[in-house]
Amino acid sequence: MLLLAFSLSAACTGSGDPADPTTPRATATVGETPVATTTAVSLTPGPTQTAPPGKEVAFGIEPGYPSRFTHDLTITFGGGKGQDYVTHIDVRVTKSTGEVITDTLEPIRGDEIVIQQAKGENRIEITVSFVTGGTFKVEDQIVEVP
Repeated sequence: MLLLAFSLSAACTGSGDPADPTTPRATATVGETPVATTTAVSLTPGPTQTAPPGKEVAFGIEPGYPSRFTHDLTITFGGGKGQDYVTHIDVRVTKSTGEVITDTLEPIRGDEIVIQQAKGENRIEITVSFVTGGTFKVEDQIVEVP
């Protein structure tokens, strides 16, 4: 049984063509490095959308909380008239360093995200999805963390 398992898991490593010693092989150049591709990040706020009447939600954005020493930024879901209709909350924070952090908040009043080492200007974008199928970018602002 063991021999059957080994024979079934064995893989062929050859290319099927006989090796020709006169054919030059491709070699990698030692000094070459791959080119890094980066997506440009923007610290310029864009337009926001207003949630439909009766589905308004609120968020608390507190720079320097809970700790000014670690330059924290806290984003809290504050609820609102539309909190029972919210299915998903996406949060995107673009730090002044260009680092982008994405996270989600639960649609429960008081749920929070703490971003550490956020000193400087940070762009906060919050997008809310409702059970009715609509998705709205309700926050897009610059917040300065001391």
